[in-house]
Amino acid sequence: MENSKYSAIFDLDGTLIDSMEIWREIDEEFFARRGMSVPDGYQQAIAHLGAAECACYTVERYLPRERAEDIVAEWSVLSREKYAAKDAARYFKPGAVDFLRKLFACGVKLAVATASSEELFMPVLQAGGVAELFTCFVTVEQAGRNKSFPDIFLLAAEKMGVRASECVVFEDNLTALRAAKSVGMRTAGVYDEAAKGEDAQMQKEADFYIPSFQEIPQALLKLFYS
Repeated sequence: MENSKYSAIFDLDGTLIDSMEIWREIDEEFFARRGMSVPDGYQQAIAHLGAAECACYTVERYLPRERAEDIVAEWSVLSREKYAAKDAARYFKPGAVDFLRKLFACGVKLAVATASSEELFMPVLQAGGVAELFTCFVTVEQAGRNKSFPDIFLLAAEKMGVRASECVVFEDNLTALRAAKSVGMRTAGVYDEAAKGEDAQMQKEADFYIPSFQEIPQALLKLFYS
């Protein structure tokens, strides 16, 4: 089938996957080991950062006696088992897998742009049976800057062989959404419980708003299906 005029770039955590519960559990265990509770606003503050930057932020703000590389290693151990679970498909948001399959069937090029690492995102995509649908996978480490900047989205477009203006970026994070808009990409804000404090502003700024993948605006669908 001839490719759609638009291509789609998806964030993973909080967008395709309801993974914030995983990270809430990880954060709780991580800080509990240190006799602490999870700091207020912690998850929202680190949501658009890569693992190394998250660790640096955590050291600078809360754990000045620890080393960032040790924290990254600890998080890796805590998270790998959850993302690689045999039943990890349960983490996909309702309707997300069907939507990806429909886009692929219509010739839409798909990319993942994530702050996560391959050892985490690939097992869960494989568990959901959708890994083979994506043209490319791009991380903030590969892009060289976090999602406060558009580099990761531009790199995804480059790897798909399309222009920025031909991309729709699906994001649950307002900072990342703004970065994508800054280079002329269309944006679809995806509701996520962990980022509900940004929801009202996201509805104002995103080109499209998705309360769930079972309630996708017709105007957005027309970009891909017309």
